[in-house]
Amino acid sequence: MRPIRTCSILLLSLGAVTCAVVVPASGQRPFPPDSFINLKVLPKDIPRGELITLMASFTRALGVRCTFCHVGAENLPLDAYDFPSDEKPTKRKARAMLRMVQAINDQHLSGLEQRVDPPVRVQCFTCHHGVREPRPLQEILLTTYRAAGLDSTVAAYRALRARYYGSAAYDFGEVALADVAGGVARMDRFPDALRLLELNVELNPASVFAQRQYAQRALEGAFVERGAEAGAALYRELKARYRAEALAEETLNTVGYALLQRAHAREAVAAFKLNVELYPDSWNTYDSLGEGYLAAGDTVRAIANYERSVALNPQNAGGRRRLQELRARKR
Repeated sequence: MRPIRTCSILLLSLGAVTCAVVVPASGQRPFPPDSFINLKVLPKDIPRGELITLMASFTRALGVRCTFCHVGAENLPLDAYDFPSDEKPTKRKARAMLRMVQAINDQHLSGLEQRVDPPVRVQCFTCHHGVREPRPLQEILLTTYRAAGLDSTVAAYRALRARYYGSAAYDFGEVALADVAGGVARMDRFPDALRLLELNVELNPASVFAQRQYAQRALEGAFVERGAEAGAALYRELKARYRAEALAEETLNTVGYALLQRAHAREAVAAFKLNVELYPDSWNTYDSLGEGYLAAGDTVRAIANYERSVALNPQNAGGRRRLQELRARKR
């Protein structure tokens, strides 16, 4: 009678594991076998049940099936597989990865001065979390963006989210898309970055972080492309729509410094001025406006704002030092 094929006896191996090889019995190659051959990493006398349990854990850790490493077909029973074969590169890679895992646990972690009890041990799942290649979601999306553009990146994100959301495979929280948008912005693709941040708000509507990230990038674009009035109007629109924490004092401050980094001093001054209007009792808003004026070449207004900042906060050592430098230049 042919052995019953169940998920609990799926065998696999890949980038953090290894697969054992089953001894073909005479004629039929029954599965599970009584003994194993071609074990090059695992103990040659490993009990049958332990080996099968280990192999099943590999399938779950990488989200694959036996055929990922072993020669066989999904529509065939396991006793028809050629488990001893080393034909597939993934099986050979698996052995290397298993040796790495063993080295981490037995050499590196065991040498730590203090360890918890029971000690933490690295497993395939530690890195893979149910996927074949243990790449962060951000890396996958940025690679897609470089190769195929924004629409393909959004499609890839939605597909992965539909498949893996709720599992341990990827972090679909608000940080991942914000990171990808930051990477896209560093390529000077600001409209695409903004669209990713807009998607982030759509998918995480209660997240202050997602709202703040979108607001900062949208305001930066508004000040550069449409001017101070448009930037102020957008700020008020977003402040009415988003949670108060997303449009706090530091939001416009961040926008102003981002504009300075992009050599848009005039636009940065406009953002800092709006912040002063909104938070007239904050020493930090005047300090930032002073820096903006200084970058724009207006030393007189820079000094005036640094003086106001120091008056509000005598402990502002940076502002006092900048005032001394500016006053010394005027002599």
